[in-house]
Amino acid sequence: MIRLAFLRILAFILLSASLACTTTKKTASTEPGPPQTVDFIILQMNDVYELSPQENGAVGGLARVATLRKELLKETPHVLTVLAGDFLSPSLLGTLKLNGERIKGRQMVETMNALGLDLVAFGNHEFDLKEEELQKRINESRFVWLTTNIWHKTENGLEPFYKYQEGKRIQMPKAFTWNIRYDEKAEPLKVGFYSACINDNDPDYVHFDDPYQSAEKMYMHLYPDSDVLIGLTHLELVMDLKLASMLVKTALIMGGHEHENSIDTVGNVVVAKADANAKSVYVHRFTYNLDDKSWKLNSSLVRITDAIAPDPAIDTIVKKWEGIMMQQISQVVENPSEVIYNAHVPLDGREKSIRNQQTNLGQLIAASMAFAAKKPVDGAILNSGSVRIDDQLEGPITPVEIFRTLPYGGKLYEVELSGKMLKRTLDAGWENKGLGGFLQWHNINRTEAGDWIVGGKPLDLKRNYRIVMGDYLWKGLEAGLEFLNTTNMLSWETVAEGDETDLRSDVRKAVVAYLKTLK
Repeated sequence: MIRLAFLRILAFILLSASLACTTTKKTASTEPGPPQTVDFIILQMNDVYELSPQENGAVGGLARVATLRKELLKETPHVLTVLAGDFLSPSLLGTLKLNGERIKGRQMVETMNALGLDLVAFGNHEFDLKEEELQKRINESRFVWLTTNIWHKTENGLEPFYKYQEGKRIQMPKAFTWNIRYDEKAEPLKVGFYSACINDNDPDYVHFDDPYQSAEKMYMHLYPDSDVLIGLTHLELVMDLKLASMLVKTALIMGGHEHENSIDTVGNVVVAKADANAKSVYVHRFTYNLDDKSWKLNSSLVRITDAIAPDPAIDTIVKKWEGIMMQQISQVVENPSEVIYNAHVPLDGREKSIRNQQTNLGQLIAASMAFAAKKPVDGAILNSGSVRIDDQLEGPITPVEIFRTLPYGGKLYEVELSGKMLKRTLDAGWENKGLGGFLQWHNINRTEAGDWIVGGKPLDLKRNYRIVMGDYLWKGLEAGLEFLNTTNMLSWETVAEGDETDLRSDVRKAVVAYLKTLK
């Protein structure tokens, strides 16, 4: 009996132990493990026309952006560097010649290649270049160009843009997928990109499809196979916001065209734009959850200032191009780095401003033209298209900024016009709103009723006026103002051939000299 009782007790103990082990194992298997996540970063630039720091070295500079990019690569190897359009033009360097050929964005491609740019969207200013010039820049590039709503007009009809390298034509894609390989055994994380570019200057070798329809088409193409969807666009902000309301599964739209930073949210879609000329960039940090297919996005605006050390390799490239620029400027003005003025109020040279209304920068240039005249003048007029900076100037101003603003320069002419011809000119300039032929003026005003005031008095159709203008207007080359040429002028005079001391020899000399009187 004692033995039987002992065996029963032993069996109970063993059974209890077995149940305990089974229960413990079952509990452990149902506890959720830590979520599997993948971190990746997108570094966003847009509207970058200048290699070097601006505002007397205080802000911007691609060598500093390169330093930031290397710091981000320390956080994760999964970093994509993108540019949301506008970088080949406009710029002072682009207008200069090297070995007899216009540089036209070559400096930007070389620098962006070295920096590690991965993906760009076309901006409207890329099409400032002639067809063969743009093709050269594309061929030189080592990054991908997105062409969602853009087609190349050829003699064979509409074709995709292409890159010609090593004897092969590589078609530029309408959409792009970034495959993030976070694990050798797993399928890559797929981040799909679509684009859209605004049609702002209608070049004869480019066709623009509707940006919304094109973006939606690529969005639908990417959606089935993409883990995250992203837009890289060059549109007006209101257009980006509309796109965000249409393509609701997009995580982020990185835009260009505006030159001031902004961030908006439409539903769950973030729309972000950085400042022009790399005065700031956006850093978009994603954490993707592989378990539930969700993501978190943290977007940070990073100011690019002199607190960031320049990357030595990129700085060497930048300094090479700076040297080329300074050597050519010094042939026109002495001491290009001299501070000649301090703009406490930003001088507005943005196209959306200066081609639609009088701006302080346009009026300053026109006043400089009158300042350069040898005889008293009644006023000065300037075609706003000659201002190519598409930005604001603020802080310390040097001759370099003036050359950036007016890269083509040109002689000044003192022209005598009849009152009727002056009125016709001013009326036509006013009708050119939104175009390069919209006039900026000095000592001239327009009433709300549309009447012209010259020198404080109503324009008199029966008298003659002495007006200063640049050679582009004088030659009748401005669209909508072709009639303003020497056949419709009573007389004119300009600098004597070879007299480089005369401020009329180059409008930029006139502006530099005038600004020095305002210091």
